[in-house]
Amino acid sequence: MSGDRLPRMGWVALVAVASLVVTGGLCRSASAEVTPLDHCTSVDGGELVYDDFTRYDASLSHAVNQWNALSPITVRPDDAFTYADVDVSDYTSTSDSRAGWFDCSSGADELKLNTHWMDDYNTSQRHAVVTHELGHALKLGHGPEAAVMDPCPACYNPNMSNNLQPWDVTSYHAVWGY
Repeated sequence: MSGDRLPRMGWVALVAVASLVVTGGLCRSASAEVTPLDHCTSVDGGELVYDDFTRYDASLSHAVNQWNALSPITVRPDDAFTYADVDVSDYTSTSDSRAGWFDCSSGADELKLNTHWMDDYNTSQRHAVVTHELGHALKLGHGPEAAVMDPCPACYNPNMSNNLQPWDVTSYHAVWGY
C-alpha cells in the first residue's frame, strides 16, 4: 500500500521483537528488522508539521494521536509561524494499487491518499492506512503482519483497532529514542 519507490540506500537494520496481544490472550512473538528510512524523514526540530489537504480528517486525527502518544517527536498541523514538513492530500487513480503512499522530496514531503481505494474502506482500514503512511514520514520502514507498519495496513487484523502495536512502538523508539 505504501510507496516503496524510495531508494534503498543508507538503511540501518536494528532488531525489534514484538508480541501481539489480541482478545483471548498472547499470540506468538513476531520479530522483524527495523529499517529506518535514514535518507528520508519529515522530522526536523523534534517535530513533524503537516498541511491538511485531505478529506480523511478523522483518520489523520487518529494517526496523529497514535504517534503523539509516543515521545519525543511531536506531530502537529501547520500554523502561520511554521512551514509544513509534509503535505497530506488526496488523489484518485484506478490504476494505482496503493491506498496511500509517502514520498520524500525537495520542499514539503508528500503523503498521498488514493480516494479510489480509501472511499471503499471502512473507518478502521482508513485509520490504518493513514497511520502507516505517517509512520513512513516518521522514518519507519515496513514491519511484520502484526504491526501498523505492515506493508498492507488495510489488510491487517481488525482486532488491533488500528492502533500502534508493540512492534510499531519498539521501532519508533529504536529510531527516535525514548
